[in-house]
Amino acid sequence: EPMQRFRLAARGHGGVLPPKAERSRIETYMDPLPFWYAPFEEAAVDSQAYPLHALTQRPMHMYHSWGGQNAWLRQITSQNRLFVHHRTAASLGLVDDDWVWIESINGKVKGQIKLVDGVNADTVWTWNAIGKRRGSWGLKDDAAESNRGFLLNHIIGDQTSADTSGKRYSNSDPVTGQAAWFDLRVRIVKCAAEEAGFTEPQFERFRQPPHSEPSP
Repeated sequence: EPMQRFRLAARGHGGVLPPKAERSRIETYMDPLPFWYAPFEEAAVDSQAYPLHALTQRPMHMYHSWGGQNAWLRQITSQNRLFVHHRTAASLGLVDDDWVWIESINGKVKGQIKLVDGVNADTVWTWNAIGKRRGSWGLKDDAAESNRGFLLNHIIGDQTSADTSGKRYSNSDPVTGQAAWFDLRVRIVKCAAEEAGFTEPQFERFRQPPHSEPSP
């Protein structure tokens, strides 16, 4: 019922009406019954140029990045990999442990792959919250997290492509506002030999607070 009220308001019913420019969008997505539609980015991206879906999820043992302060957890996972189906990797000329560029319409990030069978051949995924900027959580500059770990955040857009009027919306679910972490389309390209072994992009190191203890 609450969602239908939004929908009816978009149709001109009730005392509170949305702006005319937003009515079509509200009427479409505030459907009381579940329905499927192509994610906004997927609908705007050339699926031949970016053929793979990319997902991130957080490991249960290090759900938040502050787990990087825990020496025991760092022994379990200090570097994340991009999990790729064996068949997909073979079609791209990739082998286990290769370094690749993961490219989207928003940019690219470099990471190391791990070949698996337990993922859809059209999907790649990685752990989130493992890759960290140098200096974060007091880690040394040679920490695996900031030299080999990576985040897909850098290639996920925070806005949709412009519509016919030039307007761009938040790249998020139009009903709940949840960020579109799972709508990403990518392609993966093997790195040149001299590019392998370290992640990019790299950003300016975080400065340590004064009087802080030496990095572990």
